[in-house]
Amino acid sequence: MKKTIFGINAVREAIQDPSRIQKVLIEEGLKNPAAQKLKDEIMRSGVSYSFVPEQKLYKHTKENHQGFVALIGQIQFTELESILDPEKQQFFLLLDGITDVRNFGAIIRSAAGLGASGIIIGQTGSAPLNDIAIQASAGGAFHIPIVRVSHLKDAMYLLQSHEIALVGCTEKANSFVSDTNLKRSLGIVMGNEHKGISKGVLNLCDEQIKIPINDVMDSYNVSVAASLVLYEYHRQNN
Repeated sequence: MKKTIFGINAVREAIQDPSRIQKVLIEEGLKNPAAQKLKDEIMRSGVSYSFVPEQKLYKHTKENHQGFVALIGQIQFTELESILDPEKQQFFLLLDGITDVRNFGAIIRSAAGLGASGIIIGQTGSAPLNDIAIQASAGGAFHIPIVRVSHLKDAMYLLQSHEIALVGCTEKANSFVSDTNLKRSLGIVMGNEHKGISKGVLNLCDEQIKIPINDVMDSYNVSVAASLVLYEYHRQNN
């Protein structure tokens, strides 16, 4: 299935791997420096491109495309077994029922930026990896393995069999993330935007953590929460 990505940052990331790109559509007459710089990069990258009227870009997306739309093939999901490496310390994000595509994309962006080993989602009840998610990831979806499994529990059992501890992020936890040892291989579970981590998945977690928050707010947006956990992991390990 053909997908589109759009916007200067996302297209710039996408052309780093030209084999994924079928064609880049560039709006005619773009003059601003950022657009001109990307046009030059596209021409040097070797990808196929065309200059088209703005109306043609809006046939592919109604979003703010900033003058650039890339047509790409299906992003391939990764097999979890292929990225497990017992010789390395690894960090995975497991998303339990994240349904908002922009949250999904934002989580991908943070995970790629902070060096996570991969993102794991369930086949049902999860946001699709569509053009909006890829756009929200600012191209991060091209730089991190994304694993889709039939049931999240299957991935959890496999991670545990490789001595990767599973940690559920929930406001019900007693321990704060900053007080938890993250200098080890981990799978951090983030829950649904409204319901949190499902009971069955939470019961499989080896530990639970929470993020500090004052009395003014009840909780964080899940993409923000994921970024905070990712940052703390990065801080402790660097």
